[in-house]
Amino acid sequence: MGDKRSYKSYSQGFKKEAVALVLNQGYSAPEAVRSLGIAANMLYRWRQKSKINDRGKSCPKMSVMN
Repeated sequence: MGDKRSYKSYSQGFKKEAVALVLNQGYSAPEAVRSLGIAANMLYRWRQKSKINDRGKSCPKMSVMN
């Protein structure tokens, strides 16, 4: 026990491009997830955060996006 998990972090640019695949380029979410090799819940979360930002509401996590 005691083994630490290592998490992969993605740049803000990568996250924006991943969301753009679904919103702007006609990919379905499952297609985008498979092609990028990421977990589906990550893409859905990034998409939700980008929609919040598009509505003009402040979302501090999206601006940092580690």
